[in-house]
Amino acid sequence: MIKILRIEQWAKNLIILIPAILSSNFEVFYNFEIYIVFISFSLLASSTYILNDIKDLEQDKIHPEKKFRPLASGSLNLNTAYIYSISLFIVSFLITYIVNYKLLTLYLIYLGITLTYSSKLKYIKYLDFLSITTLFSIRILIGANATRVELTTSFILFLLFVLTLISIGKKLSILNNKQISHNSQVKSHLIKSYRPKELHNLSIFSSLMSLIIFTFWSYQNIELYSSRLLVSIVSIILLYLFNKSFIKDSVNAKTENFVNWVITSKNLFKVVLLCLLTLIII
Repeated sequence: MIKILRIEQWAKNLIILIPAILSSNFEVFYNFEIYIVFISFSLLASSTYILNDIKDLEQDKIHPEKKFRPLASGSLNLNTAYIYSISLFIVSFLITYIVNYKLLTLYLIYLGITLTYSSKLKYIKYLDFLSITTLFSIRILIGANATRVELTTSFILFLLFVLTLISIGKKLSILNNKQISHNSQVKSHLIKSYRPKELHNLSIFSSLMSLIIFTFWSYQNIELYSSRLLVSIVSIILLYLFNKSFIKDSVNAKTENFVNWVITSKNLFKVVLLCLLTLIII
């Protein structure tokens, strides 16, 4: 029952905390509301994971990694999974209504896009990865609304391109993964819709745009010959190395699961250091 929640994927929901961190609004972390929002949204995300596993049951059975999931492996039956998913959904919305009912609209949008993505959007060219970018972006909006932080244009654009890079990397990794059968609907769609070079070029473009915007953002309030200038340069180099590593591993079919990739590819240190340096810059 715990395994089907995919708790390791809750790490993606830490994005909710980014607006508060980058605005130096650290008082938020003394308020339990942000943690409750994180948990309630994670429960919602887990409920959608279960629904997705139910829909993709037959496809997951022929996937080299997903075949070990509870439903695909047969260790959990469909009726129990349905009840579990609905229960998580109800608990998530009740908690959110009590804590901050204004977030319910974003929760519903997230739920709607997720369900539409599972049934249609992931089989439509470009919308297949842009939908994932949108779902990541909703997490940012939830964090901003929960912590009452106003997002800057530079920050929004930077995140959009970084998140798009991650979304494209997932698709490129699936496309290049020879262990995934061509009978898989997602793999079949990607083969028909894209050439590997096209997705590769799109990932390079997203990476380049994220670097340009991050550079502009870093230098907005930096004085020449200051220590922050050095920190900015180091941050830009780190972002470049991270993006380069991610694109390379996407081509080598290693980034379908972004969270696992960050941990297993030893890029966690780069991510943490980049976040810390960014805090210094702003």
